[in-house]
Amino acid sequence: MRTALSIRPAPSWMNAQQPLADRPLTDQLALPILLLGAVSISFSGIFVKLSEVEPISTAFFRMALPLPVMAIGLWMSARQRPDGRLPRIGWRGWAGIHVAAFFLAFDLIVWHWSLKLIGVGIATLLGNTAPIWVALAGVVFFKERFSSHFLIGLAVALGGVLLLVLGGDRPLAIGDWLGLMLATAGAIGYAGYLRGVKAARNTVGLAQVMFWTSACTALWLLPAALLTEDRIVPQTVDGWLAVAGLAFISQTLGQGLISWALGHLPAAFSSVSLLLNPVASGIFAWIILGEALTAAQIGGGFAVLLGIFVARPRPQSRAPETVQGAPPPKPVAPST
Repeated sequence: MRTALSIRPAPSWMNAQQPLADRPLTDQLALPILLLGAVSISFSGIFVKLSEVEPISTAFFRMALPLPVMAIGLWMSARQRPDGRLPRIGWRGWAGIHVAAFFLAFDLIVWHWSLKLIGVGIATLLGNTAPIWVALAGVVFFKERFSSHFLIGLAVALGGVLLLVLGGDRPLAIGDWLGLMLATAGAIGYAGYLRGVKAARNTVGLAQVMFWTSACTALWLLPAALLTEDRIVPQTVDGWLAVAGLAFISQTLGQGLISWALGHLPAAFSSVSLLLNPVASGIFAWIILGEALTAAQIGGGFAVLLGIFVARPRPQSRAPETVQGAPPPKPVAPST
């Protein structure tokens, strides 16, 4: 599931003339940590497949279990401030948080359901088309303009989606079509989540946005699970390990590592995590779950990734001026 990033100047280690020993340790570790985070997130579809509870309940545990860890992060952030308190969240910040939480809950519900109907690789590839839907929403609702590279990337990505859908080794059944539509709807939902986070981040810090968005998302998911599902709580150790892996390896560790790494890398490196996630998901799903793709679907998958890469926002030639003393904008990591 996708990325919205701030533009950041290239770190010192990208200067080929600088000796390795003189490069800051954080800059040396940023790219390996980014890759580790992307691989961690790529297991999310597999954990959902292995979960013994139903899709919405799985999504609830995904968002609820990490909350104590995130609360500790909030407490540490408050301790670093002179007054020992986090800034008050205004109504605009809460509005953005609730919008983000609603769309994230929708995304998780439909994407988790899609994993019950289609393979992890295809569902993850379709879920990672969110940047395209973010751009389309910008044109429709915010009067933003298409760029030529976006239109080219969109055409390539849609051609890849067509190969993914039609390139299988058997005719598509009704369940397959439903799964494909749900995975695509999840990408659209995640696009709404990114827009909500962007609105909230105008006035609220990243740690507060992520904690309260996760908490509100869990509150949306819990009644939905209670009203529509029977298998809500895992009954075995393996069941708890599946939801715990989803919550702490994919959601907490993966998102955390990527968010940290992107704070030490230029925006162009966001494409690494965006493209590695579905590739790693497809490989691990093939190894662990035996979900193999046909040659046509593999080609379609690479076309989708190429289209997303071409359509991605380009860094500006000159960084915009910032208000003195204002914190730099923070990245939002990919999902799934």
